[in-house]
Amino acid sequence: MAQVSKFVKGAVATSAGCALAFTSLVLPAQAEALNTGEPIQPTADTTQINLLGFNDFHGRITKVDSFASNVLDVQAPFGAENTVIIGNGDQVGASEFESSVALDAPTLEALQELGVDAFTAGNHEFDAGYDTGAANDTLSIQSELGHLLGANVTKADGSLALDAYQIYEVQGFKVAVVGAVTASTPSGVSPDGIQGLTFGNPVDAVNEYAAQLKDGDESNGEADIVVASYHEGGPVSGNPIDNNLSNSTFAEIANDTSDDVDAIFNAHTHKSYNYEYNDRQIVQAGEYGGAVGQIVLTVDADGQVVSSDSSVISSTVPAPTENDANATAPRVDREDLDADSQAIYDTVAETKQAALDEAEILGAVAVGVVNDNISRAKVWPITETSSQDARDQESTLGSVVADSMMVWADANTQLGADLSIMNPGGLRADISGDGELTYKDSQSVLPFVNNLSIVSISGAELKNVLEEQWQLDDKGAVPSRPYLQLGISSNVNYTFTGSITDDPATTQGSHITSVYIDGEPLVDDQIYTVVMPSFLAAGGDNFYSLNNAVEKFDTGSVDLEAFITYVESLEGTELKAEQTRNGFNVVGYFNEDGSAPQLAQGASHTFTVNDVDLHSVDHIANTELVASIDGEEIGTASITGVTANGETTSAEITITIPAALAVGAYTLELTANPSGSTVQVPLEVVEGEQAEPTLATEQEHYTAEETTEGVLYGGENWAQNAAVEIAVTLPDGTVTNIDGVETDEAGTFVDRLVWQTTDEEGNVVEDFLPFPEGTYTITATQSVDGETLTATISFTVGDATGGEDATGDDDANGDSTGGTTPPTDDATGDDNGSTKGDDNGSAKGDDNLAQTGADSNLIFGILAAAAAALALGGTFLAIRRQRNA
Repeated sequence: MAQVSKFVKGAVATSAGCALAFTSLVLPAQAEALNTGEPIQPTADTTQINLLGFNDFHGRITKVDSFASNVLDVQAPFGAENTVIIGNGDQVGASEFESSVALDAPTLEALQELGVDAFTAGNHEFDAGYDTGAANDTLSIQSELGHLLGANVTKADGSLALDAYQIYEVQGFKVAVVGAVTASTPSGVSPDGIQGLTFGNPVDAVNEYAAQLKDGDESNGEADIVVASYHEGGPVSGNPIDNNLSNSTFAEIANDTSDDVDAIFNAHTHKSYNYEYNDRQIVQAGEYGGAVGQIVLTVDADGQVVSSDSSVISSTVPAPTENDANATAPRVDREDLDADSQAIYDTVAETKQAALDEAEILGAVAVGVVNDNISRAKVWPITETSSQDARDQESTLGSVVADSMMVWADANTQLGADLSIMNPGGLRADISGDGELTYKDSQSVLPFVNNLSIVSISGAELKNVLEEQWQLDDKGAVPSRPYLQLGISSNVNYTFTGSITDDPATTQGSHITSVYIDGEPLVDDQIYTVVMPSFLAAGGDNFYSLNNAVEKFDTGSVDLEAFITYVESLEGTELKAEQTRNGFNVVGYFNEDGSAPQLAQGASHTFTVNDVDLHSVDHIANTELVASIDGEEIGTASITGVTANGETTSAEITITIPAALAVGAYTLELTANPSGSTVQVPLEVVEGEQAEPTLATEQEHYTAEETTEGVLYGGENWAQNAAVEIAVTLPDGTVTNIDGVETDEAGTFVDRLVWQTTDEEGNVVEDFLPFPEGTYTITATQSVDGETLTATISFTVGDATGGEDATGDDDANGDSTGGTTPPTDDATGDDNGSTKGDDNGSAKGDDNLAQTGADSNLIFGILAAAAAALALGGTFLAIRRQRNA
């Protein structure tokens, strides 16, 4: 099907060397890639061929007039007869509402009226399939335009599915344009629509036909000059070229395109650049008719290119107004064009207006209310003159559209959906929060009219789908967009390690560390229902794991219908921005093998969380990260970096497992505030190493007067919520046993000892008496699960130095044993120091040691200070109940 007809551009000059004649002599310019943004002007007394290229117009019929005036202005100095205008792919598809509502007929008509000579196929020329019978399938587009270039697209029998090249006669020479579409086309369109087609290596195909065109064999077509029109390109705008040479796809184009090719146009990545590389120009002109790329070839009498220049000329210029600082205006007004160009311009403008009139009736229908700006992700910072979309980041629009599909599927299908996913390339316009959401607004967002499919897929394969955001094509090569961020319904969250800039060729399959759906962890062998556009369901955009689905169900309804139905179901039909993010980059949390960390009770763990903001217009900037388990906060951190400044948000957070948290499996939640974006990760709490139990008193030495307030004592690192046996050895060696002491959930306890007098019935006569002088020893014992824990602490009561004397050396006996025995009516010699064996050591009618509770504020303050003074670590946080003897 290769079409090789010759098209003569105007009258062919009888002498190539004198086609352009001027009065002054100017030597041919050296090869140069101009960065001025200005059109290249002809050089006198030379033969020059003016090549104008544009790419990724995508049915921008509303902008076709400013684009047309730019093209006509850049063409005029050389004349239409000495100019070849080349569309480098994606002329249509993912179009504005005004074009897509008419199946892009207005755009195709306007471009032909403008005088575009060559049309290379882009992947979007296959949106409706190759030969599906649709009015806008590939063959229908080819028929409308008269040709469509795709030298690397072949049928099952090896024959060409499209045209390989077109030849034009310019300045008496044959100029061939060889076109090739990105080899990743199968991943960018519905595979069902291109069955039987093979999309080969574009560079190999261009080289094959360039060699054929210059082999001297007239029977297979010959050309003096060959121009490569690649619907493929580099991922970065501007200089230096090294930024793009680091991309393997661009490097292959730049380095491996044969010397038979004299100039190269790029497309597909929507970038703007022009380079002189290896004595050859490489140009891409942005997107949507916003610029035209110009390459001027100066040739000698034999048709050999002796020099070349290139430039990228914007179709608009800044024209700020009082109300809009970012306003632009056409670079060239109609009045600035010559008469012939004005006539062409007027025809194009009439086609535009007819399209607008036709679309206005349907597009004006309101379907809902919207007061939030809901946008695709952007490359930050956004400047006054540019707002570039970022398909490698999460957005409010991606989440909203994904949610609309899931809600629709649950309400309108028997299968329902557990979650939904949306490919970023399927979102083609933002939603302005101007109060009204129209049919046109909705269709501009979702112009492809994809059927919705419900895919039943295992958890393991669903995780693989998320891994395939790090992109590899069907040949294992990294495409020009190495990472594509799926829009995911808001009931899903996940974490990943590494970076979205990792090389997919070496890291795909190693990133996703956790996935939770409706708060539950993903289960590998569980089947989930996922609603998505049919394009994705067929494995589009290199998400090949979707082809491993258990079942696929075509709902027969389209994404646009589901979106509008969803909006109409909302309260007040008001569509609001979904400001929460699905995925966080979590580094250093999981074990090296990807398993959940095992953290001991009381242990701490530090890790980093990155990129917690959405990247949309009006996104919420998060400032704090909170970690929690079952609603209990166990760590916080400040978030650094400002997304709007082009910085990556990041927080280093330390979590501390509560010592009292029971052993077992938990879910740790990481929440970025104030947006509330939350991800969940698994955590296993294991038993911590048991620290030695401790016992402490407020002081080591007391005066008798100081003991009238009682003696505070307490312990920590004991078994939780369990009894502790307390024995107090008095200065005379007798022992009083204290019952009723229990630890709290932190394994701590506190209590107070007092000396009191009781009558024979056990009633307290006098309380808070001075302790007798001497040494007292408190022994705490606890038996749990066959293990016995013990700790001992001593304090002395003696001279007036009180707390200043902690040695016990200055007591009444001059030794550490204490020189005073308790009153005789209290010292019975019984083991518990009680004449009747009372649990609290109280002797009826005697002076006795007793146990009481303590004022909570007092205990918290002074016993904590005592513990610190004794270097026992920590504070006693819980207070035992008041207990009176």
